[in-house]
Amino acid sequence: MRRLLREASLLTATALRGLTQRRGPAIVTLVSVTTVVAVLVSLLAIREGTQIFTGSVARPELAVIVSRGANNAFQSVLTREAVADIEGAPGVRKTPDGKPYAYAFTLVPVDVVKKTGKRGTVYLVGYTAGTRIVDRELRIVEGRNYRPAVHELVVSDPIRKLYRGMDIGDHIVLRGTEWTVVGVFAGSNSIGDSLLRADADTVMSAFDRNTFQQVNVELDSPASFAKYKAALLADPAIAVDVRTAAQDFDDNFGVLDRLLKFIAVVIGTIMASGAICGALNSLYASIDSRRRELATLRAIGFSSGSIILSVLLESLLLALPGAFLGALIAWILFNDNMVTTGGLIFKLKVTPSLLWVSIALTIVIGLLGGSLPAMRASRVPVATALRAT
Repeated sequence: MRRLLREASLLTATALRGLTQRRGPAIVTLVSVTTVVAVLVSLLAIREGTQIFTGSVARPELAVIVSRGANNAFQSVLTREAVADIEGAPGVRKTPDGKPYAYAFTLVPVDVVKKTGKRGTVYLVGYTAGTRIVDRELRIVEGRNYRPAVHELVVSDPIRKLYRGMDIGDHIVLRGTEWTVVGVFAGSNSIGDSLLRADADTVMSAFDRNTFQQVNVELDSPASFAKYKAALLADPAIAVDVRTAAQDFDDNFGVLDRLLKFIAVVIGTIMASGAICGALNSLYASIDSRRRELATLRAIGFSSGSIILSVLLESLLLALPGAFLGALIAWILFNDNMVTTGGLIFKLKVTPSLLWVSIALTIVIGLLGGSLPAMRASRVPVATALRAT
């Protein structure tokens, strides 16, 4: 074994020193592998970005309440009396002065224009005061928060970057009423990035509404969910459905999440397959061109095993830089790029885990591209090599 490793390392070092004479095939191999990795990582960045649509990001102590039979907030109708019962049920976390960790909201779609000139949709959501203690990750990064009873709103940072007329001081006319943008907020790269936020009573007054659509409640603990749900379902004064935040995410965004992941994984794999074939072909040609050289090495005493191992090591060393280059290109071009679909915004994410995916893919390409020509070269009769030289 020691002799095998010593011979393989010697042959690999010699082959790498000779790359200057095989500059063309080496560059083709590097470019091919880089292309494969860049294509696949950029598409897998969609899958990473769509994590905001999964229940995995939902806080386990949050409960979501809509009217009975409603599949989502748009179909739900909750009166002020119902909201009071929902917020007062047992199991809801409370502040020291007795205020529940809960808020109700109403939402309306708003037509907007992207900075590219294309039309789009965002959602204006009116929140009750409890949102400030429940949505603790939300912070104002520019300007100030909206005031109640005034036609003011705050926009998310992604919305400001994507759409026209969303800077602080701009005015938006909705249903004949002029709203002023007074601040920009940032959250945690969540669904909230797709929203305009304002005071609930002001929104309902402007749009002639007197009911809410959903209530979000923070419980004492995740274990309180069963008790809380049972209390609401047993209350004859209200008719509601109670779900965990994770269940709500799956009900509302599960189909979209699976569709986007299908595009990222399946279509990404199909697109990358052609590039993989090109990379394998170039790597195979680069190694196969040395077939007589490798057979000659056998003639002067190197074992077939050391030759095969050295070729595999050379293939991996040629391919691995492509993993880092491809991931770097994908990161520069696509990381944090914003995508909109159905009024929702998410960011492409090139995460460290995708670097490991690219390295694993490159190892597979290197092994496949180097193993077949290496095996072939190791089996060439020594006499053939001697006649060729």
